[in-house]
Amino acid sequence: MPIMTSTQFKSIVEPIMNREFNGVYNQRADEYKAIFKEEKGIARNYHEEPVLFGFGSAPELPDGTAVTYQSGGVLYIARAWYKVYGLAFALTKVLVEDGDHIRIGSVYSQHLAQSMIETRETTAANILNRSFNSSYTGGDGVSLVNTAHPTRFGTQSNQLATAANLSQTSLEQMLIQIRKMTDSTGRKIRITPQKLVVSPDNMFQAETILNSVLRPGTANNDVNPIKSIGLLPGGTATLSRLTSSTAWWVQTDAPRGLMMMNRRSMERSMEGDFETDSMRYKATERYVPFWVDWRGVFGTAGV
Repeated sequence: MPIMTSTQFKSIVEPIMNREFNGVYNQRADEYKAIFKEEKGIARNYHEEPVLFGFGSAPELPDGTAVTYQSGGVLYIARAWYKVYGLAFALTKVLVEDGDHIRIGSVYSQHLAQSMIETRETTAANILNRSFNSSYTGGDGVSLVNTAHPTRFGTQSNQLATAANLSQTSLEQMLIQIRKMTDSTGRKIRITPQKLVVSPDNMFQAETILNSVLRPGTANNDVNPIKSIGLLPGGTATLSRLTSSTAWWVQTDAPRGLMMMNRRSMERSMEGDFETDSMRYKATERYVPFWVDWRGVFGTAGV
C-alpha cells in the first residue's frame, strides 16, 4: 500500500514560508444529470427491467361478430450489474503533524472526491461513447444506437439513415425520424425530442442551430423551424467526456431511456493504522449507468 510521507512534501513541511498550488480545480455541475434519470437501485447485485410489448390495432367488428383476442409478452430484458468504485490514500503520522498548517488530509480529500466525480461522469458518458459499438449491447442484443433493433414485426432504427455531421438539415432529418417512431407492435407513438447532446467540439454549432431565428449559414430569409416550433425545449447538453468530435445525439422523453441506478451512495471513511500510525482515507460508491428503452436516444456517428 503506497503511503505519502513527509519526504514527498519536503517543500511544504519544512518550517519556511512556501506557497503551494494544491491542484484542486473547480468542477462543472454534474453533466450526466442532464441526460440520465437517477433512481435508487434494488437490493441485489444487478438491476433488471423486462420490456413488454402490447397489442396491435383493434380490428373492425361487424355486427354480431365475436371480439378477437391478442396477447402481450416480454420483448427483452434489460439487465445491468452494479459495480463498486472506490479510491483511497494514506498519510504518515509525521506528515500529518508537520503539514497540519496546510491541512494536507483535507486537500487530498478534495482530490479524492474529484476522482470519484470523474469516474461517475466518465462511466455515464461512455454509454454514449459506445452507443455505436456492437461490443456493448443492451437487452435487445444490439448497441444503443442501431439500425436493427428487433421488434415484434421486423426491426426499427434510432440511427440517422445517412451518417452526417451536425447541421440544420441533418438535425431536421433526425427529428422527422423521431416523429415517425412506432412501438414494438407497429403502433404510432408520441415520443418528443427534448435535448441535443453533443461533445465540446459541436457546442457552438449546436448553439447556432438551436437559437438562430432564421436558418443559419444561408442568405435565405427562411424561418428556423427548430426554434420557431420549439422542437428541442431542453436546449443543448454538452458532455465534456464525450470522445467523438463528429457524433451527436437527440434525447427524447421516452420514460425508461438513459438510467443511472444508484445502489449505494458515496461512503467516506477514515481510520488510523495501528502498526504505522498512518491515517487512511477512503471513498466508495456502487451504481450502474445503462439504458432500458433505446427510443430514449437517437444518434449518428457523423462523418
